[in-house]
Amino acid sequence: MLLEEIQSFSNFELLAQKAKEGFIAGMHKSPFRGFSVEFAEHRPYNPGESVKNIDWKLLARTDKKYIKQFDEETNLKAHLWLDVSKSMHYPVEQGLKLKMGALGAGVMAHILQQQKDSFSLGLFNENGFSYRSPIKSTRGHLQQQIGVLGSYWQWNSKIETSHSQPNSTVQNLESAVLQVGRRHLVVILSDLLWDPAEATAEASFWKYMAMLRFQKCEILLLQVHHAQHEMLLDLGNRPIQFIDLETDSRIKLQPDEVQDHYLKFEQERQSLIAQQCLQLGIDHHLADVSKPLEQTLTAFFVKRSRML
Repeated sequence: MLLEEIQSFSNFELLAQKAKEGFIAGMHKSPFRGFSVEFAEHRPYNPGESVKNIDWKLLARTDKKYIKQFDEETNLKAHLWLDVSKSMHYPVEQGLKLKMGALGAGVMAHILQQQKDSFSLGLFNENGFSYRSPIKSTRGHLQQQIGVLGSYWQWNSKIETSHSQPNSTVQNLESAVLQVGRRHLVVILSDLLWDPAEATAEASFWKYMAMLRFQKCEILLLQVHHAQHEMLLDLGNRPIQFIDLETDSRIKLQPDEVQDHYLKFEQERQSLIAQQCLQLGIDHHLADVSKPLEQTLTAFFVKRSRML
């Protein structure tokens, strides 16, 4: 599923549901089998096994012993944190990075709720969290968070949506981190862009990631980006005015004249991010808005499966 093909889809809840079903369709519903409440399949009984999970009704009909297998309940607690800062609105005509983040979080929320896993949604920018939901696994909770994310899916450069949320007061990142329980899963969807003047904020971000790891939390960092423009500076050979979406600073440049210098700088930046993630034991995945959404969801699914 390519983002550019579904941008005009206005019903976000239906879109997230369809995207989740499409992603799950080609995979086993759960490769992990336990003894829980949701029936999965039968398998032949092996002599010496406990008889408590034998399907006695099937035995009466077929005179053969089969074990009832169930999808394992993990009781996983997850936090989905979406960066909604202005740099995520790039490109401004489409807001692709923000839309990929919102849709990715929406599909993950669907998957978590389907598996009876509790989750919370957080929206943050350079000032902290403007919204954080409680952590629940109910259908009503899912619908409420899908509604929150849906307003960001419908965002465009001409209509700046007012995202008024129940707990609209800003909460700093440190406070949010301290409220995350031990051994929880934290999924962060962000472009990881900081202004050079925000070096302190960037350092603080990695400090808080280290705090989460100290709490035995698992972290999946999904770096949302527009690879063609933001990593390769592939913008042609005509003069272009570059606008900083965070500060509105402007500069006019010939992209091909600065491309080599830019590529070197960006490669060094990505190398530093990779090193930080490696040192902290964080799973890092590049989520390109031009690539199928399934690639990003696979990174989440693999991470979740490892926690079973």
